[in-house]
Amino acid sequence: MAGPMPENFIILDLSSSYGALSVGTWLASAMWGISSLQCFIYFSGSAEADSPFLRYLITFLWLFDTGNTILVMKGNWKVLIAEYGKIANLFDVQKEIMIHTMFEAVVIFIVQMYFIRRIYTFARQTFIRSNGAKLGGYFFVVFMSVLAGWQIIGLIVYQVFGYGKPLATLSTTREIDLNLSLRGAAVATDVIVALGMLFLLTRGSKNQFSQTRRMLQRLVVVTVSSGTATAIFATIVLILIAKYPNDLYYTIFEYSLCSLYFSTLLANLNTRDFVQGRGKNGSVVTTSGFQAANNNTNTLVLQSTNHGGVRVQEDFESKMYP
Repeated sequence: MAGPMPENFIILDLSSSYGALSVGTWLASAMWGISSLQCFIYFSGSAEADSPFLRYLITFLWLFDTGNTILVMKGNWKVLIAEYGKIANLFDVQKEIMIHTMFEAVVIFIVQMYFIRRIYTFARQTFIRSNGAKLGGYFFVVFMSVLAGWQIIGLIVYQVFGYGKPLATLSTTREIDLNLSLRGAAVATDVIVALGMLFLLTRGSKNQFSQTRRMLQRLVVVTVSSGTATAIFATIVLILIAKYPNDLYYTIFEYSLCSLYFSTLLANLNTRDFVQGRGKNGSVVTTSGFQAANNNTNTLVLQSTNHGGVRVQEDFESKMYP
């Protein structure tokens, strides 16, 4: 009769490393499912009305998001499955984990630049009139582009010093400071974008027709809710890196950032009917005293029924969804 199994004399607590990575992988997989559903809804609904470039961009981002999720899962496979029990693997940085950060950075950069461009386009078509305001608009775009771009440039430097190196390399002061600067740039970009959109929308809602005002109010809800989600996650990642610089607890939330940013973009595209108050047949819901012309260009057209035949057209979508 076989005796009891011998106890392993090497017992390690991996909570701060592969424990955090495992939880992060599960959350990232769930978030990828949400972003994929959002992508399906987009191509099943409003995608035909968008330009080919935007459709190709969404496809590209989905492929990168999917590749990121595969890399995240593959990063745990060797240590926890394929070569389980090999102690030496615990001290190496798995290449898939480092590559995933590049996929993630590309998706985040593109999404942030989309919203930066949307703010500038809306401000230019609505508020910017003087040369000074135009100069301020250019400065805003350049400043925000540099802030978002640092997440790519800084990550390249981070990869140069950390890729293929022992896990302890990521705990050096240089790598920690680089990581903090990358996450700080992400938080700053998200907060400025959210506040910028909120400022423009609340300012634009003054002295507007009631239908336009309601659209702006709906857009405020969508903008704040979606922008807040990415800002909160990025802030938590930043805090965890600062609090536990030698551990990987931050990956619990960092692994989900790629899909979360992609979902934010898709949510803004998929809620356009809600923002514009369209009915089931695609017509625009309006208040009494105005009638909306049904059209296929997603342009809100309000025609006054009062004397004088005044016609007011608000090309809302071209401003908010360039």
